[in-house]
Amino acid sequence: MATTRASIICYYDLISPYTYMGVKLFSRFRKQWPSVDVTFTPILLGGVMNAVKNRPLFEFPSKRNHMIADLDRISAVTGVPFKFPENFPVNTVLPMRVLTALQLHEAAEKYEQCIDKLFDEYFVHGRNISQTDVIHAALMPLFNSDANKVDSYLQLATQPEIKQIFKENTDKAVARGVFGAPTFIVKKAGEPDDKEYLFFGSDRFEMIAAFLGLPYPGLLSRDRNSAKL
Repeated sequence: MATTRASIICYYDLISPYTYMGVKLFSRFRKQWPSVDVTFTPILLGGVMNAVKNRPLFEFPSKRNHMIADLDRISAVTGVPFKFPENFPVNTVLPMRVLTALQLHEAAEKYEQCIDKLFDEYFVHGRNISQTDVIHAALMPLFNSDANKVDSYLQLATQPEIKQIFKENTDKAVARGVFGAPTFIVKKAGEPDDKEYLFFGSDRFEMIAAFLGLPYPGLLSRDRNSAKL
């Protein structure tokens, strides 16, 4: 069966600074791609890395130093705010399960606002997003200070159903060939539904745009009116 619309699945984990940067840049121009369905799927990056026997950059001092300098340069060039957190890495299982619950029960716009907010908490403000109180405080403004609603999502994150969905997301990512984050699974309109193309990294948007025949405003684009993720 042929795919009627192009689609992009972004596999992400809040622990990844390059994913933070990629999501911020993606949010600037994705509104120019109305013919493309976009989905942000939460995964446990550590689970992916273990499954494929990959090693994170921060384990190697020279790579870690380069990563921080590189991200600072990207921030300076693009205007995307960034500060490498002093407490890195942290355990993101809880916030990622919260986001899994949010994706299941909230509209896409609200869910994506929560992704954006939690990314900011960590990579702009340096707060420890593994902590329940940090997650709670971050999400409260997005739910009109409804503490009960935020608490309900924190509770859902501990339930077997959400844990299983999160695990299945991670397992499916590995089955699709994902080995790090951000990873984008792209489908072209008119091609068989099972035909997928994998793009890895926060610097592949120009290639994705060219692949799908879409406009791409460039790395330096700073459209202040772009919809936030």
